[in-house]
Formats: sequence, C-alpha cells, structure tokens
Amino acid sequence: SVSANTSYKVDNTAPSVNSFTLSDTALKAGDNATVTLRFSEAVASFSSAADITADNGTLAAMSSADNVTWAGAFTPTANTEDASNTLSLATSYTDTAGNTGPAATTANYAVETLAPSVDNFTLSDTALKAGDNATVTLVFSEVVVSFSSDDDITVANGTLATMTSTDNITWTGTFTPTANTEDASNTLSLVTSYTDIAGNAGPAATTANYA
Repeated sequence: SVSANTSYKVDNTAPSVNSFTLSDTALKAGDNATVTLRFSEAVASFSSAADITADNGTLAAMSSADNVTWAGAFTPTANTEDASNTLSLATSYTDTAGNTGPAATTANYAVETLAPSVDNFTLSDTALKAGDNATVTLVFSEVVVSFSSDDDITVANGTLATMTSTDNITWTGTFTPTANTEDASNTLSLVTSYTDIAGNAGPAATTANYA
C-alpha cells in the first residue's frame, strides 16, 4: 500500500505525433529533403534507423536537442521513378514513462531521379550530294522540356531546320548540307542543356558520321 503522505506521479498518457514532414516532396537527381518529426513530448528508445521505414531512399540518423523535435536528411535512391512514396513511423518508441506512441506516415513524396536518355539520333541519309537533304530523328526515353534543336544541336557543314514533336519525345527536322562543300567527317552533336519534366539533365549524344 502507499502511505497517505507519499507523493507520486501517474503518467498513462501516450505520446502523439504533432507533425511528420519533408521539406521537399518532388525529389529529382541531386536533391535531398529535411525530414522533421515532432512529438507531443520527449520520447525514449527512439531511433530513426529502427523506427522509420523509408520508400525509395535513405534517411540519415535523425537527431534532437530535446527528444521532442527530431530532424534528419532524406536522400532519394538514384535512377528511380516512383510517384507514390511515404516515410512510415512504427510504434516501437515510447515516452519517458514507457507509454507507447502511435504509428504515423508523412504525406506522399515523388522520387524522379531517373535522367532522360537518348534512344535514337539518326539521319535518313549519310551520303549527301548536291540537292539532297536528310530527315533527322531524335528520340528521347521520356518527355523533355527546355529542348530546342536551334540551341541544343551543333551542326557540321549544313543547316538543321527547327525540330518539332507531337509528344516531346520524338523530334524530327530537315538537315540541308552546305553547298560547294566536300567533307567526309561530320556529325550532329546534342548538348546537355535539356531536361526531363522533373528537371533531370540528360546526356550529350552524337549521330553517326555523315559525308
């Protein structure tokens, strides 16, 4: 039994999760996000490595100055494209009295770290004589933005009419060789100033040789 003069404290109130957020929810290559987890009170036996499951990325060990607000850096997995992801908190932590807290999840975040690639970059004719022209076809692996053949393709010994596309994946244009010219070594060169919709930069590329 407890003496009438004994003072004691009862704590049977479970901790709650006040917020669980990422600073960036649209992650492209090179991005990371600060994850912030705020409890209603100080927690014990909490470890982000053991208690948080991360989709398509890694969460560095979270730290706290008061055991209430915790923060850590989330880095998305490279070469990944997945629009549906969350961080999930399990119920393996407690408050300092030993009361177990609830599970929680962040809002959805998208991981788009897969850079576009060049599937095809060709001329319909690689032996051009006077009066000839060639159709240039450039096919990306996905939709690209900020692409302009006038700015992004370097042309040797000829002119390339502005390339157009109906889907921003397959682009075509007409190449006309320079008159009164004889040169067996020529290529069209694509630079890296274009990106996919998420902002990931694509690679450089060149056509096969044309004469």
